[in-house]
Amino acid sequence: DELDKEELLDVFRFDPEYEKNEALWSQFKASILGAEDSSSGSDGDDESGSGSDDSDDSDSDGENNGQRAGQVVMQQPIEDKTEVDVVNLRRTIYLTIMSSLDFEECVHKIRKLNIPEGSESEVCTMLLECCSQ
Repeated sequence: DELDKEELLDVFRFDPEYEKNEALWSQFKASILGAEDSSSGSDGDDESGSGSDDSDDSDSDGENNGQRAGQVVMQQPIEDKTEVDVVNLRRTIYLTIMSSLDFEECVHKIRKLNIPEGSESEVCTMLLECCSQ
């Protein structure tokens, strides 16, 4: 019933065998993720170096990956299907409506929100939801 908080994990301890442990970890990671990702795993060893080395390594890795695959790697655009923007807009509209003293102040604040095109219907929806509370 007692919880072990493992407070020793909150304290930094120097590892004299850091390089050896890091090499073992890279091998372990390569065995799990596959040989293709092992080259990116070796970048983890280089991260302790200067920042300029990291940018050079990433450029050369990108070229090597393209040569290994024998084809050009095309990036897919990222689609956000979580609708975070809509949720944030609805939150902003809700707080604007509920913090207003009267309808004139409410309209003035909503007009200043810079609502993106196509999202105007959210104002109507939120207005009805706020009135129904």
